[in-house]
Parts: sequence; C-alpha cells; structure tokens
Amino acid sequence: MSEEKQNMEQLMDEIRESTKKQRSSSRVDEIRVMRTMLNDPDFKVSIYDKNKGLIGQRCPREEATKFLASTTASITGLDAKSANELASKYEFTKKDAIFLIDNNRDFTETYLSTGRKLPIVQSEDAEASLISRSVSSKERTVPGSQKTTVVPSYNKVVCKSKCPKYHKIDK
Repeated sequence: MSEEKQNMEQLMDEIRESTKKQRSSSRVDEIRVMRTMLNDPDFKVSIYDKNKGLIGQRCPREEATKFLASTTASITGLDAKSANELASKYEFTKKDAIFLIDNNRDFTETYLSTGRKLPIVQSEDAEASLISRSVSSKERTVPGSQKTTVVPSYNKVVCKSKCPKYHKIDK
C-alpha cells in the first residue's frame, strides 16, 4: 500500500512500532500523520467537553474540504456545489501538511506569548494545556567543578495535565 493511500490506523500502528526503538521527534512522521489525517475520509477525531466528556466526532478530511470549498468559492465566485465537488476530489499534499504543521507551531508560540493557557488535548483519558512561564536569571554551579555560570532569564513552556472530570470513577 502506498504512503498516500495508507489509512490513519495503519500509519499510527507503524509509528507506534517504530517508537519502541526510537522515541525522538520525527518531522517525517509529523508530515505523514498530518497528510493522512487530511486525506483519510474514514478517520474520525472524538470531541470532548471538559465537563461532559464525549460530545461528538469530526473528520479532519471533511473539515479540510469544507475550508477548501469555502475558499475556492470565495476566490473564484464558483457556486457552493461546484466548489464542494472540486474540494472533495482534492488530495492534500506533503506541502499542504507542512504548511499546516508550521502554521500550528507559529500559532502556539504566538498564543503562548500572550500569557494565556492553551488547551492542547481533551480526550477520553487525558486533559492537557500549555502555558509559558518566565524563569529569572540565576547563578549556577557547573557540575563537577568549582566554577559558576550565569543562566540568563528565559521563557519555558510548561504542560499542565490532569485526569478529566468525566474520566474519574465515583466511589
């Protein structure tokens, strides 16, 4: 089966298998996952409310083609039906996947600089968000020596994670 036609379940299994040997980040895998999400009409993502739990599902392929159809109709003046037909036939490319991944990173960095918390995961058994924190400049001792060095102030990104309310078991 070619990479383009691989479904999301197969790709995730393949990546999980490879992470048994190596857990480092992989730009290639990020792109493959994004591209497969955009092209697999059977892949669904569950939508969770932080208080109620599961409230529905959505298909990234359907959402992406709706966006593409809307943009196409707006730019070209095509009627909605024609734009939807065109968009439904579109196969998202590696370049499209890279754009979305990079844009997501830019958004995350920009939003975190506001000081607000950014919810990133809301799933059946996980709830997580990111927040940026300032770390003051400090003098540190260099391990294994008597020397000291100054670590300049910087921002760190902290992930806050907890068990979702709807996942807790009542006793």
